[in-house]
Amino acid sequence: MAGAVGTAGCGLRDDANGSGGDGPSRQFRIGDDGFEVAVDGGGFEPLSVRGVNLGMAKPGRFPGEAAITRAEYDRWLELMGELNVNVVRVYTVHPPAFYRALAAYNRSHAEPIYVLHGNWIGEETLREAGDATSLSAAFDRSLRQVVDAVHGATTIEPEPGYASGTYDADVSDAVLGYVVGIEWPPDVVRETNRVNEATGHDGEFFAAPDASPFVAWLAARLDAVVAYEADEYDAQRPAAFTNWVTTDPLEHPYEPFPNEDAVSVDPDAVAATDAYDAGTFAAYHVYPYYPPLLNETPEYVDYEDHRGEPNSYAGYLNDLVGATDHPLLVAEFGVPASRGIAQRDVHGRDQGHLTETEQGEILAAMYADIREAGTAGGVVFSWHDEWFKRTWNLAPFSDPNRRPFWSNIQTPEQRFGLLAFDPADAVPLDGSPEAWADATAATPEHNPIRLGDGADPARELTAVRATSDAAYLNVRLEFAELDGEPDWDATNYLISLGTTGSDARALPYGVGGAAPADFVVRLGGPDDSRMTVYPRYDAFAFEYGAEAGLDLNRYRDPDPGDFTPLRLVINRGYTVPVTDEYVPFESVETGRLRYGNGNPESPEYDSLADVHVAPSSDAIELRIPWGLLNVADPSRRRRLADLWTDGLDTYETIESIDVAAASYVPADAEGTARSLDAPTNLTHAVTGVADSTLSSLAFEPPTWDRPAYSERLKESADAVADVFDRYARRGE
Repeated sequence: MAGAVGTAGCGLRDDANGSGGDGPSRQFRIGDDGFEVAVDGGGFEPLSVRGVNLGMAKPGRFPGEAAITRAEYDRWLELMGELNVNVVRVYTVHPPAFYRALAAYNRSHAEPIYVLHGNWIGEETLREAGDATSLSAAFDRSLRQVVDAVHGATTIEPEPGYASGTYDADVSDAVLGYVVGIEWPPDVVRETNRVNEATGHDGEFFAAPDASPFVAWLAARLDAVVAYEADEYDAQRPAAFTNWVTTDPLEHPYEPFPNEDAVSVDPDAVAATDAYDAGTFAAYHVYPYYPPLLNETPEYVDYEDHRGEPNSYAGYLNDLVGATDHPLLVAEFGVPASRGIAQRDVHGRDQGHLTETEQGEILAAMYADIREAGTAGGVVFSWHDEWFKRTWNLAPFSDPNRRPFWSNIQTPEQRFGLLAFDPADAVPLDGSPEAWADATAATPEHNPIRLGDGADPARELTAVRATSDAAYLNVRLEFAELDGEPDWDATNYLISLGTTGSDARALPYGVGGAAPADFVVRLGGPDDSRMTVYPRYDAFAFEYGAEAGLDLNRYRDPDPGDFTPLRLVINRGYTVPVTDEYVPFESVETGRLRYGNGNPESPEYDSLADVHVAPSSDAIELRIPWGLLNVADPSRRRRLADLWTDGLDTYETIESIDVAAASYVPADAEGTARSLDAPTNLTHAVTGVADSTLSSLAFEPPTWDRPAYSERLKESADAVADVFDRYARRGE
């Protein structure tokens, strides 16, 4: 920002820009409305946070491996600056390369990037302890480590799950403040309050005389870290603890799940003493789709935002800001550009099934909501996609030890980033034939049945190709001629996919044929294409079928030719307390296929595209997420076993994937095949049909130990850059 000290992060500390020699050096402080930064010539200017959260994982690596390199940090900081980011938040100590990269960036740029630094404590560690006070020593030690790291004055010995090395870059002039801890589990808050006496906290820098035992414990932790930095480095800066909607101090009578409104962690119960000039603030993670209170509270759902539109997110922010005396930072907000979905928002800001464009539009709107609510700013979650993450409704279907090694586009938690990691060998899904040069291919063994209705060239298959990458199985159908978009009333296509090595099964849609099919794709046009699954291999039915009210006998012992929709649960049902209204179990058909262009370089790019029709190359291309195929770990070519015999924890190796394709004439809108005077109702097949059974191409997907990938800023990044720039230009 104009006038800010330009040496941030370069290793220089200057008392003239702090307390003026009275007490510890103070580069940053909390004012009435938020953060303030010291400027040349004395005094402070306001700084509104335009931030991104930066985790420590990358493809092929868990976060605890701390494997991000100096080159990656350098590159990412440059991109952040180009997106008008002024704050990066980190949750724990990163490798030394991060601090060196930050120092170098700030030395070479007039507009520095500041840091909000946290310390990490595992949720499972907290839950196992029950009483948080038993972890005080470890928590304080981790905070001292943070302070030493940002001052470039420590060597951290290797420890599994943590960064280590020599920390020699002093970036303390760039550290805007500390945001300690995680989203506090209500059970831990409750247990800490139960077993400890409510004596409050009266410290040198923080006072919490009437606080609950848990909040008093947090105040003591903040006191300890501020005291340590003052004693060791003669410096102080703002500090606060992480919070979230679940533990806010508001009452939410419409919340259906008691644990989501059972306890409060109130930042207003903690105040800075006269000795702590830097000041404290409130830091909340606020997402639009969870907890359900955001969808069920009428005052939120009907709240009219600054645009004059109903906006439950803005309604909640307005309520929270109004009930909080401290300046409030939204330390996390975001929506994911994933194919799968995990939660709905009443106004469409869902947890998933959003394009990158939609993600950007929503992020920009949310940041505007955050700023118009009178907050100290907001921090987008997250900077980059995180392949190691899981989502509640999909976690049972993948190998938890191998998640970082492949890209699960179905999983919303993996797709919050502004920076995508695209598999290096991915096909662009735009019709380009050269992208399929190395694919496994098969051609037809027999001539097609010709009906003389003008659609014969579109029903005549000339080849099927299959390839794969870290995200998808890709299939390409090639034809004698596609004269524009196929006439879907005259031509449908069926693709049989077998991963289990099963015997031939009767196929659906009345085609009169069989194949070793575990999954069947029907292409019937943009509004009528879907992938279905052999019922016994339906993971949704196995895990959630009883809750969904399904007849499980249909899935245990399927009828011939029976294939069922691929579904994804997004709500397991609940009752709204005030109204007694029951919101039933809900699922979506995730096997529905979307037509579009999957090439990020195309102006027609659609990040959710599954199918691309390419008349210019007489081809139709399809990409199928591994998660839709019950593949638990494509890097090792492992899939779920027989669910009803082995459960979800047994994996088997995929020897090869059987791929067969055929065309037929639909007789109705449901895609039922028109009867032909032939052994089957198929007009053509690759590789062919013998005794009513389709023969298949055997595709053997490659395996890998480290995924190859390339970085790409998503379309959403442009929208974030624009909204950040708009508010920066307003001087806010």
